[in-house]
Amino acid sequence: MIRILILTKNILAEEIITNKLQYLNYEVFCSTSILNEIQMDGRISDMVDYFPIIIIGETISSYEMEWMLPKLRNRGQSILREVDHSLSGNEQTMLKEQGLCGAIQNSDSVESLREQLAEVAAQYQGRKFTPVISEKNSEIVENQGLSALTLINLSSLELQVLEKLRSQCGEIVSRDELCLLLWGNVSQSRLAQLSSLIKNIKLKLEILEVDQEAIQTIWGKGYRVRKDVAISNKYA
Repeated sequence: MIRILILTKNILAEEIITNKLQYLNYEVFCSTSILNEIQMDGRISDMVDYFPIIIIGETISSYEMEWMLPKLRNRGQSILREVDHSLSGNEQTMLKEQGLCGAIQNSDSVESLREQLAEVAAQYQGRKFTPVISEKNSEIVENQGLSALTLINLSSLELQVLEKLRSQCGEIVSRDELCLLLWGNVSQSRLAQLSSLIKNIKLKLEILEVDQEAIQTIWGKGYRVRKDVAISNKYA
């Protein structure tokens, strides 16, 4: 399954395109916090390296996109632009010159998206697109905190939970808020699914030998990520 990262200012604006991509068996992760990190201090989160395909959402202006592209290019990913209209030949050429692989529309049919992404996705089939940690840079990873969690095999939903908690590090995020983020509604079955996701993330943290419990359960309130978590890779 190929992972796709959608950078956006509003996750809800990407619901339609996300559903279509998931129908095509892509694992999709929408993030506003990664976008904010790029825009605020020019830092590219290590989480970006977990995704072979990046889509720059239509809520991001052309000016903002041009500013970000030099920071995103040359990391090995294919970058696409989400637009709200069919592009002319000149506009398509301009995107190519900027280093993008093409454009997709929110209104594109599933069939159209399938064909547009087939060639892009083909180059990543069968490849593991994850950062590799060696003894040489293990000290760097240890200092990166939760960004090192990109080294473990998290599902799209697990990544979204982790990214939400990470974006509000030290603060309690309610279970209802997480359910609304993931599924758009709150019910007993969704709350049970959320508990399962949190449990899976905690189990996968064992791979990285977390010194303290990275994700804390605050009974009756929600979850939070500790600010003082130290992470190391036991395979480094």
